[in-house]
Amino acid sequence: MDLGLTPDTRWKTDAAALVGAAYAAGFTMLGTTSLLVTPEVPDLYVRAGLGCHELLGLVVTDIDATLNWATQVAEQAALMGATWVNTTFKAVDGDTSSLVRRCAAMLAEAGAGMAIEFSPLGPVASLQDGLDMVDLSGSDRAGVVVDIWNVSYGPTTWAELERLPADRIAYVQFNDALPRVGALDIEAMNRRTYPGQGAFEVDRFVSVVRANGWDGVVSVQILSEELRQLPLAEFARRAFETSTAYWL
Repeated sequence: MDLGLTPDTRWKTDAAALVGAAYAAGFTMLGTTSLLVTPEVPDLYVRAGLGCHELLGLVVTDIDATLNWATQVAEQAALMGATWVNTTFKAVDGDTSSLVRRCAAMLAEAGAGMAIEFSPLGPVASLQDGLDMVDLSGSDRAGVVVDIWNVSYGPTTWAELERLPADRIAYVQFNDALPRVGALDIEAMNRRTYPGQGAFEVDRFVSVVRANGWDGVVSVQILSEELRQLPLAEFARRAFETSTAYWL
């Protein structure tokens, strides 16, 4: 099993600092965002011995905007050697099926899979919604991103998660969250915390995912207004230490 780090797009950092922090903390995989990809970045990963498990990402909206964005992220995924392109949805309509198939084919040609993230913040809200989109993609290089946050706050049940075959998973995202006090979108971006320090059923989540046979990438994604203020190296070290107790 590989432990990765999913970057917070609100961090004020550059790729070199992010790579250095992830490597020093002990991560073996590091995601990236489109904003941080430049021709020099792949060499930073290689020199640190880090793999790029995800590129954030593709957002499915209308046809023209989605295809234009897919073209860019496919080029970036090829440059980075990214295993997956994280894909989310702002709109689902009659064009979505063909649009998802076209985008999945573009990503596959670039050497990346389509990692569909279901979320209660969008129209692809549940695990089953995500699996339906994987099927619509028509690609054998598509899977769902299983984020404990989306499972905990969305309509997905534990029973549904227990039935999820490991080969349908692209990768797992791991975090915890403070007890909810406000709107879900604010909670998502600003009130996550280190595993074991919040209100989620973390032990249960890990137990279920392991029982499914998952042995791939677990990526720590902690979006927190408070923890963003920490030096990046300290944040990454704490994220690694609190996650290894569950997975490594």
